[in-house]
Amino acid sequence: MARYKMNKTKLDSIYWFKVGKVKKYAYRYKYYDESGKRVEKTNQTFYTIEEAERALIELKAHILDGNQGFVKNENLTVAQLNEKYVQANQTNWKPTSERNHNYVMNNYVLNAIGKHKIKKVNNLIIQKELFDPLIKAEFKEGSLSSIYRRLNAIFSFAVKNEILDRKRFTAPNLNKAIESIRRDAISIEIVEKILEVARTKYKITHYTCLSLLFLTGMRAGELRALEWESDIDFENNVIYINKTKDRYGSRSPKTKNSYRKFPMNENIKKILLDYKVWYDQKMNTCGHRNPKGHVFVTYAGEPLGERYLKRIIDLMCEREDIPHFTPHYLRHTFVSIQLSQNVPVTTVAALVGDTPETIYKVYAHSFEKDEIHASNIMDGIITLNKFDEIENE
Repeated sequence: MARYKMNKTKLDSIYWFKVGKVKKYAYRYKYYDESGKRVEKTNQTFYTIEEAERALIELKAHILDGNQGFVKNENLTVAQLNEKYVQANQTNWKPTSERNHNYVMNNYVLNAIGKHKIKKVNNLIIQKELFDPLIKAEFKEGSLSSIYRRLNAIFSFAVKNEILDRKRFTAPNLNKAIESIRRDAISIEIVEKILEVARTKYKITHYTCLSLLFLTGMRAGELRALEWESDIDFENNVIYINKTKDRYGSRSPKTKNSYRKFPMNENIKKILLDYKVWYDQKMNTCGHRNPKGHVFVTYAGEPLGERYLKRIIDLMCEREDIPHFTPHYLRHTFVSIQLSQNVPVTTVAALVGDTPETIYKVYAHSFEKDEIHASNIMDGIITLNKFDEIENE
């Protein structure tokens, strides 16, 4: 910082100086820190004597209240606060959580407002410098909300740890943002069409994956992580779900609720046994490509990649006049069916690896009661025919 000639004012510890022809004000205040060391705090950013006096009063109040953390971190930037937040959470985060946080912060938040001092970040700054450009770039409302949650988390951390006295912004205005595609439940008629198209026009891996997602409400990452030896128990009719798989490989689930055992009904067992016949034949020649024995593989014998199912679904929707959906829509559909049949929400939550609160908040879509006819709910909802390899040649 440039050195200027400081001139006394009538107020103690407040000075004026000139930058070119512009008159500005500063405070210089000496005090003893927590270790008894005498230190001086200065600030030269004020354009009026009233601003400088108000800031000095606030500084003195923090020192008298023992809140010297606020004083020490007065010049901390958003980027520096984010570093502290990451360091504090690294030991508790799953690898994916850290990667996701760093991706959002580095690509969106820090590029826009990373150099701002945290004490100066307010509604105007986050709206004009961060969110308005993203809205103009056609980011969807859901993505913008996710970005805000990351920003809000680091500032809440700052307040909780006495780095900042308070947060000076609220949620941004996203009224002009593109509405996110709603992840909704799919009608039974559409599910039947999806599975029949997959059975008659696509590959057995496509058909089995989509069927299993519908019949279990499993997450796509959990499906990709399944291994024959450790997770599929035909003797006891159980699927063990204890990991997920993304582009970086298999890892433990994000929450304890995700660890679960899913009971195989007749449809699940039948389609898995049929699929395994094809799988065993494929592994005779391609087993070296699947050393861990993942259940679901491509026709080249390799475990499914992160975007494999999405590409197939997008292709089906484009070619077969099927409304847009994702693997997560099938999860919503499973939950909706269960709830419509008065299955206790705690049971539904246990089946899909979520909390009852999440089930109520996120997945509680409604189905007409007369659409569903069966005591064995998922087996009675839909008839799954055997995949015929000949039909797909």
